[in-house]
Amino acid sequence: MPFEISADLNPALMPLAWLIGRWQGTGHGSWPQRGDFEFGQQIEFATNGEPYLHYISQTYTTNESGVPQSPLGMETGFWRPQSDGTLEVVLSDPQGWSEVWAGHIDGAKIELVTDVVARTTTSELAYTGGERLYGNVEGDLLWTFDRATKDVALQPYMWARLQRRSR
Repeated sequence: MPFEISADLNPALMPLAWLIGRWQGTGHGSWPQRGDFEFGQQIEFATNGEPYLHYISQTYTTNESGVPQSPLGMETGFWRPQSDGTLEVVLSDPQGWSEVWAGHIDGAKIELVTDVVARTTTSELAYTGGERLYGNVEGDLLWTFDRATKDVALQPYMWARLQRRSR
């Protein structure tokens, strides 16, 4: 689905303009003690005129027809592009952690590494850090997330291919 860049888009967001909108599709994951799994996902990147994007991601189980069934995870936050091509991302997860990511934008490719992970005392996982890659491939949003915990070294965790959807 083609997209248009709004004439009133904050100029600081031009490197991320291709992300703005709603994306939906399916993904895969693998984690020790959990094994391999599949999920549905919806991501939305929105702007309010300020020099950041608001981001919300929701993952869920699906039935055989791909219809969402039960929530799996959610995260929300802000993507803050900088004038030197770097990117700062601040995310929070209801499982009890917040992350600060740092990275760079290279056209339709974004690479991020955690700078800080803060966990609550009741966090559901001893999550310590990760790496993410986002890219526009053939008009789709492809992303990967490698994750580490206190007990598991950095390894592939989740990856998905999402298509642009109309609002």
